[in-house]
Amino acid sequence: MDGVLCRTQHRVRLALLSGWCGRSPEAIQEAIFESGFEHDAECGRLSADEYLRGYSDRLQYPLTAEQWVHARRTAMEPDTEVLGFAKALGANLQVAMFTNNPFLLQRHFDEVFPAAADLFGTRAVFSAELGHRKPAQEAFGRLAVRLGVAPDEILYFDDDASYVEGARAVGLSAVVVGGATDVLAGLTAHGLNELAS
Repeated sequence: MDGVLCRTQHRVRLALLSGWCGRSPEAIQEAIFESGFEHDAECGRLSADEYLRGYSDRLQYPLTAEQWVHARRTAMEPDTEVLGFAKALGANLQVAMFTNNPFLLQRHFDEVFPAAADLFGTRAVFSAELGHRKPAQEAFGRLAVRLGVAPDEILYFDDDASYVEGARAVGLSAVVVGGATDVLAGLTAHGLNELAS
């Protein structure tokens, strides 16, 4: 999702959180994203409600779900070209999304990223529901089971090279991308560019 279907400005999210709770962006980064808390949530070890309570505890501020959604959504700029490729492909092929994210995003996905929620529906897959996050090979193995296909039937795009390596290790065809041009090149290499237009 982040880095492929949308461009995410993490600093924007941190600035909003900082404005509400009064802690510095650096302190928030350490408390939430570098403490292991976000990692555990992305692995499904925290329910949506536990995650939000833990977030508030770490911010030392009673963050609401609405504020969390607003900060997440505001920091994201949908890549309409890549979303367009996925929509066109979806007319003939099964398309899906796989993201390292907690149950709270799964719960509020249609509010945070409505274009992707509309496009992928139940085939929007969150690491929390699989119990493993990228780049773990187990995550990609469970992704294939969740989608009901063999690993070698999946063409996977990611902006993180380590995630692509994890996907390839279990048999997925995987491509590192940095925007719509790279996505189209990957589709072309696999003979899918005409279906994406």
